[in-house]
Amino acid sequence: MKKLLMLAVLVATLGITAAAESPIKLSLYDNIAWPKPHNTNVVLGIVDNNTPTVHGVSLAIGSSRAKEMWGLSGALIYARSNELRGLQGAIYNVTYDVKGVTSSIVDYNKGRFVGAQLGFVNLANNMKGLQWGFYNQAERMSGLQLGFVNYIKRIDCGLQIGLVNIIEQNGWLPFMVIANGRF
Repeated sequence: MKKLLMLAVLVATLGITAAAESPIKLSLYDNIAWPKPHNTNVVLGIVDNNTPTVHGVSLAIGSSRAKEMWGLSGALIYARSNELRGLQGAIYNVTYDVKGVTSSIVDYNKGRFVGAQLGFVNLANNMKGLQWGFYNQAERMSGLQLGFVNYIKRIDCGLQIGLVNIIEQNGWLPFMVIANGRF
């Protein structure tokens, strides 16, 4: 069984690697990299890595930036993905279209979000899923907010649990302690 599982992982890895222009990109800063592929599977960066398409893993000490990130993106300081399908983590995250999980101190989504934001401060535009942190804010949301302070401009369906819960439109009440929501 172990040999069959290892063979399946090897075949899947080779298939993913064959689909990219270059399987690995090593980046010092932005376009100071070897090689300089448009899409790749593994990106390792020191100061900054900027790769348009990554289907795999992108790791950096400074910042990790991708237009299309499918897989795992991690950076010590800053991570940005226009289209994220997977997991992204950094001190400061910026995303636009997400289906997955983001984790950071400040997590800022500027577009559509389906999944979970796990951070100290979570900011989302249009969200379906979970926000878990000290301060959670969403312009429009369906899902669950767990935090000390929760704010939603318009709730479609969901629940807020925290010390301060504010819903401007469609909530049970505009302000509640412990829980607020709409079902």
